[in-house]
Amino acid sequence: MERSEVLKTEISLLLEQCLGLLPTIYSCTNNIYLQGPVKTENKWMQTKVQLSLLANSENLNIQTQHQHRLKIKKLSEISKLIENISGQNQRQPEGIICNIDPCANHNRSVYTEIASLWQSEDYDIFLNKNCSYSRFENFAHHKQHYLELALPSIQILKHSLPSCIDLQSLVKELTGLKPLLQKFLVFLEELKPFYENLADIDELCHVVQPSKPTTKENWRMFVLKDRVFLKIEFKDPFAPLSTMVVNVVGPTEKVGPLRRVFDDGLRDWDPSLNVHKNLLRIFDLCFFPMPSAIDSGPPPTFCHICCCHNSELGDIPIVSCDNPNCSLMFHTTCLKKWFTTLKESKVFLHVGFGFCPFCKTKISTTFKDVLQ
Repeated sequence: MERSEVLKTEISLLLEQCLGLLPTIYSCTNNIYLQGPVKTENKWMQTKVQLSLLANSENLNIQTQHQHRLKIKKLSEISKLIENISGQNQRQPEGIICNIDPCANHNRSVYTEIASLWQSEDYDIFLNKNCSYSRFENFAHHKQHYLELALPSIQILKHSLPSCIDLQSLVKELTGLKPLLQKFLVFLEELKPFYENLADIDELCHVVQPSKPTTKENWRMFVLKDRVFLKIEFKDPFAPLSTMVVNVVGPTEKVGPLRRVFDDGLRDWDPSLNVHKNLLRIFDLCFFPMPSAIDSGPPPTFCHICCCHNSELGDIPIVSCDNPNCSLMFHTTCLKKWFTTLKESKVFLHVGFGFCPFCKTKISTTFKDVLQ
């Protein structure tokens, strides 16, 4: 095999290892230039490699951002050489100078963008060893949020925004890493009212579902009174108040009157107050029930189907039957499984009709909605 073919094979292997390098071929001089940022340990180095396709060429010229000029005889030595140069300049605080045309190769220019963002104070950047995955986290003023991307395609793998938001479709028209990050930061600012309303509920209410709230959920279910719960869902987190849906969950005789109280109270909704304070006004309360301390509170309620306090999903029993003399509670998941075993049970208009596993009194609640 001719040297030029061997060299091209070695170049392909090198480009797989150093994804930030961009190849440029000059046919008139039979030279190939590989240039771009190369990551070694936690440092980015702007590197330029000059190769010759002439059969009698043996040496390769390499130039780094610190103006080192060296010659090597094997292309496989490049990675180790760059690491040694990186160690010699470890104490130098010089930044990365990105002087490569980002339009030259979209798939590889993303590494030039990452190199320029590496020391950003607005977020932390994690990159795996082969530079095929990146995670942006600890955003300023948004510490709980993150964005995970596949490289070099910049495909979104995971993100911390609510699951109901199709982030990939919202940013599909964007090209480049920087515009994507800027748009993500804009979304975080626009979602502030949504997250602030949920934060108040998490802090000032006894939230029973989700068992461990994260930034991904757009709903909360919390205690309103004994055996009665409120479920609040923001269908569109970007417009939380105009898309808010509130459901009362509990025994039929308690749910009906409370639902009418809520419907009447919506007429006096005060837009200057947050969701938590408006709900207190509607139900004429000073505060919602809070979780009891372990030592001073009542013993935990157990589901009388699985005999556990927490389900496999971490939920607690919240559903009870319509018999005021029956104090048994059930997990929504356990009750749904129970209903599927009963021939006489059915679901109509999102309301489950079945019977208590013990007292045989009818159960009528919007538990199906809770499971969604």
